[in-house]
Parts: sequence; C-alpha cells; structure tokens
Amino acid sequence: MKKLFMLWILLGFSLAAAAQYNFGKLIGGVEMGFDVRQLTIGIIPRYVPSFQLEVPFGSFAIGAGIGREYYRAYEYYVYAGQTILKEVDGVKVTLYKSNIRSFNPAYWTVPLKAEVRVHRCQCVYLQAGLSLDFLDVGTPDKLVFSGAELPIQLFESYRQDQLFKKQTTNFTLGVGFNLFRTEGFRLIARPSILWSENPEIYTDAPKYIPTLRMNFGAQLAIIR
Repeated sequence: MKKLFMLWILLGFSLAAAAQYNFGKLIGGVEMGFDVRQLTIGIIPRYVPSFQLEVPFGSFAIGAGIGREYYRAYEYYVYAGQTILKEVDGVKVTLYKSNIRSFNPAYWTVPLKAEVRVHRCQCVYLQAGLSLDFLDVGTPDKLVFSGAELPIQLFESYRQDQLFKKQTTNFTLGVGFNLFRTEGFRLIARPSILWSENPEIYTDAPKYIPTLRMNFGAQLAIIR
C-alpha cells in the first residue's frame, strides 16, 4: 500500500507540469457522498452532504469544508425501574425490566483535502484528504420497545457521548473526474477509498473500516 501511494504521488508530480491552470482562484461547491456497499446490498445508503471551498495553486489545490453525516439507527437498552422474580430451570432469578431506545448518531464533519490535476484538460485529478468528525449530542432518540427482561441492571439513561466517540478521524484517497465543465462551472464525480474510524465505543469491530465511497459535486469559480 505504501509503495502504491508513493507511485501515485510521483505520477501526480510528473504530470502536473503539463496541466493547465484551474478555472478560478477561489472555488466553492457542494458535494454529496454515499457508501457504495450499502447500495449494493440493498440498504438505503447514508448520504453525506457538504459545502467546500478550494484554493488552486496552478495544478495543485487545497481545500476545506463542513458537512453533516448520519449513521444508521443505533439501539440500546436502559433500565425501566422495575424487577421481577421468574423461575428458570427450577431456580428463581431476578430479571430487570428494560426498554429499548434508538437514535441516529450524527456528526458534523470537516473535510480537509489536497489534490493535483494530472491531465492537460484538467478533467482528472488525484485527491488525498482527511475529515475530522464531531458528534452532535442533540440528535433526538425514541422508544422502540418496552418491557424487555434482562438478567443485569443497566443505567436508567445514557448520554450519546457515552455510546459514541466525541470525535473521529477518517482518511480518503480518490480519483476525480470532470463530468461537465464551462468557463466557471463544473460537475465532478469521485470514487474514493475511505478508511473510516468506527465511532461506536462498545464494539469488537476494527478501529478503522475500509469502504468505497462515491461523491458527486457541483463547483463554481467564486473568484476568477
């Protein structure tokens, strides 16, 4: 992977000298991303909208933005305040009445990127970036099921930041294409490999999960 990444960077530098200049000194745009795997297995993908600014330096550019990212519904148990005695295999055991609650974890995401255009028409570019994601603890939750019986007593409530990390970092590496371009406007598409930090605290999953993400965007030259 390291050798492939270095080859990619060297290719970008070697082709950058022949590329034309970008079509603006300050570029603004909106992007919408989604995880391809969720779409292929029949799950409605979670969309990640963002607004981004980009400053070109010849064939190179750096940029930053802000976006919103929702995860699929997360369910958790809370103690409902009641206990019952029930006979199990001839032995009386204490069970704790519990409720199942659910919420959709939401993060404010700050994408940071660096890219280089590698073709004379500037219709292809390589992008490397990362995003800093910050948990929005104000996402509403709801009651899913009442009356579950558990052998352990849980807390009566949980804060969302007790279940999900307050801040995560994700890394991306992708290839972008111009789908359409005029003198000061362009539409882009970019497939990327995303190494996403798992936001759940109580999980046995790996810390970083690779996935294929697809982004579509519209960009406008704010300053020509």
